[in-house]
Amino acid sequence: MNRLPLMCAALAFALLASTVAAQAPGTKAMGTPKAGGKLLSREELRACLAQQKELGARRPALESERGRLDRERAELQQVDAALKSERESIEKLAQSAAEFGKRSKALSAQTADFNERVARFETANLSGPTAERQRRSLDRERIELDKSAQALEAERAALGPAAEQKAKAFDARLAARDQAASDWNARNAQLTRSAQNFEVDLENWKIDCEGRSYREDDEKAILSGQ
Repeated sequence: MNRLPLMCAALAFALLASTVAAQAPGTKAMGTPKAGGKLLSREELRACLAQQKELGARRPALESERGRLDRERAELQQVDAALKSERESIEKLAQSAAEFGKRSKALSAQTADFNERVARFETANLSGPTAERQRRSLDRERIELDKSAQALEAERAALGPAAEQKAKAFDARLAARDQAASDWNARNAQLTRSAQNFEVDLENWKIDCEGRSYREDDEKAILSGQ
C-alpha cells in the first residue's frame, strides 16, 4: 500500500508562510529567494498566495486520511489472523463430521448385516443348545449395536448444531471482512490519486511561485481585500 510521502520541513515552511529575505527595499520573497527573475505582479502574487493557502489546507487532510487508513489496515490484519485461527477450528469440526459420517455408515452396515442374520435365524426355527447359544450371541451383539447407536446419536446431537452455528458465524464474519477490505481498497486508491494530484499541484506552485520576489505593497493590498 502506498504511503503519502511526508513533506520536508523547508517545504512545509514554504507552504505555511512567506519568508522575509534580503531583498530590494519594499520587496519580499516566497520562501528562499531565487537569483534573478521578474517580480511577481499583483495578480500573480494573488494566485500564488491562494494556491499556497489551498495546498496548506489540503496536506493535513491527506495525512489524516493516511493515518486513518493505516490504522484500519492494522485492524484488518488482526481480523485476518483471528479468521485464520477460526478457520482451523472450522476445519477440525469438518474433519470430525467426516469421521462421524464414516462411523455412522459403518454402523449402518453392521446393523443391516445383524438384521439379516436375525431374520435367517428366526426363519430357520432352530432349537436345542446350539440354537440357544446363537440366540444369546445375537442378543449380546444387539446390545453392543444399541450402545454404539446411542453414542453416535449423542455425538451427532453435540456436533451438528455446534458445527453449523460456527460455520454460519464464520461465514458472516468473513463476508464482513471482505466488504471492509473492499471499502479500504477503494478509499486507499482514492487517497493515492489525491496525493498524486497534490504532488503535481505542489510542484506547479514551486515552479510558478517558490522563491519569486514581490512587492510588499502588493501583499498588503491583497490581504486587505484589494
